[in-house]
Amino acid sequence: MTYVSMPEGAVLVGVENWPAAAESVSWAVEQAFRDGRDVCLLHVVPATTLDTPPGFRAGAPSEPDQDYGADVLASARRYADRRLDELSRASGFLGHRRPEVSAELEVGSVAHVLDAASGHASLLVLGSRGRGPIRSRILGSVSRSTVKDARCPVVVLRPGGGGVGRGVLVGIDGTADSIPALEFAFDQAAQRNLPVSVLYCYRAGGPERPDGDRVLVAESVAGLKERYPDLHPHLRIQGGGLAHALAEQAETMHLVVVVNGAVADYLLDHAHSVVAVVPSTYSRAGTTPPATAV
Repeated sequence: MTYVSMPEGAVLVGVENWPAAAESVSWAVEQAFRDGRDVCLLHVVPATTLDTPPGFRAGAPSEPDQDYGADVLASARRYADRRLDELSRASGFLGHRRPEVSAELEVGSVAHVLDAASGHASLLVLGSRGRGPIRSRILGSVSRSTVKDARCPVVVLRPGGGGVGRGVLVGIDGTADSIPALEFAFDQAAQRNLPVSVLYCYRAGGPERPDGDRVLVAESVAGLKERYPDLHPHLRIQGGGLAHALAEQAETMHLVVVVNGAVADYLLDHAHSVVAVVPSTYSRAGTTPPATAV
């Protein structure tokens, strides 16, 4: 497997083709500006098997494939620079460090390269094909294992369908496993000056514990309310399945956040919004510090 020589802690964008990846690049560039991090655009050329006999090393990708990847990255980089020019003039970004943009052309398994690169990134941004719900593939040849195995939070955008809602919604199960998703959601809401809603679902048909559930949810967000005093989270408690409830409410949200697992799998099939999938081991405090201003 190749090694991606990207800046440590950069916002990584998987770029399959152009101009389909424009929305993902735009989202990533804006997030990098907010976080004070750099941006890395990554295109992966799958290695070909050609007619190699069994037991021999697979052939190298064709020159046209590599030339196509280089052209895609060149277009994406020009677009990223234009977006940075626009953001640099926006009042909300005055005084922010302008991110550096790098581009990497890698050869190998797309999912494996992204997985390896995610270990050096603060965030991985991917686009989905088509305008319908995300089905079995992301970025064309990348399976959902990319989202499952990534070592940093993954943001998945549906072309033309995300980022226009009224707030950030995070789903929790009331255990410590939900803390990484809560941390990510509160940070995004604070950065974007958006309201944040916390959704907890108790099992339909089970014993009702309204007081206990309210205490459970309140305890889950107590520490974050102290860290983000300007946020006033809206706590939602209802019966039913968490995955279904998040998908139903996603269309009115700028971003839906969930920890990696079965609920995330369902959202990647059904949510009509931007979805952030956070590893259960994620901690913003433990990420690589942003690059400093030059």
